[in-house]
Amino acid sequence: MAVLVIGGSGRGAGKTAVGCALMAAMPELRWAAVKVSPHAHESGETIREETDACSLKDTGRYLAAGARRAFLVIADSDPMAEELIRDVRGRAAECDELLVESNRDLAGIAEEGEPVVLLAVMDGSWAKSSLPDTVARADALVLTGSALSQELSQQEWREPVFRLPAGSWCSAELLDFIRIKLRSGTN
Repeated sequence: MAVLVIGGSGRGAGKTAVGCALMAAMPELRWAAVKVSPHAHESGETIREETDACSLKDTGRYLAAGARRAFLVIADSDPMAEELIRDVRGRAAECDELLVESNRDLAGIAEEGEPVVLLAVMDGSWAKSSLPDTVARADALVLTGSALSQELSQQEWREPVFRLPAGSWCSAELLDFIRIKLRSGTN
């Protein structure tokens, strides 16, 4: 199972929108989507599967974009998140690709030989304290919103950098990059 991890700056940066756009652009792939949150939600479950593609929650948006299965995972530590994501992988065995929205260091979620791609989505803010670590581990940086016009310090840049114009959450170049990385078969 290929793994695409999308982390990034705070709310509204476009992490979910980029993930949805990428899944919608690759309908031939069988996606499972996982949103990792450190905050307890109304159900109290540590894993909750979304079944409503009309839901306005991020997991519903993933289903509407083409995910075959979508889950919310509640985890307050990296090891707990990895354990719960492994559980999700078992539940979604019919899927070939796994999209995980999280800033956590999830190096242990991929199995030997599985490709892993980490995108850092930035809108120009450093709202999340985990963002510098995410950017440092990222395979590519995706700039959205105000990040397109701001000068970012050199340490924030990763190569390649994909700049998405306002209202756009995917580009042909970003899509090509993801397709190649997902087929690479190495992590």
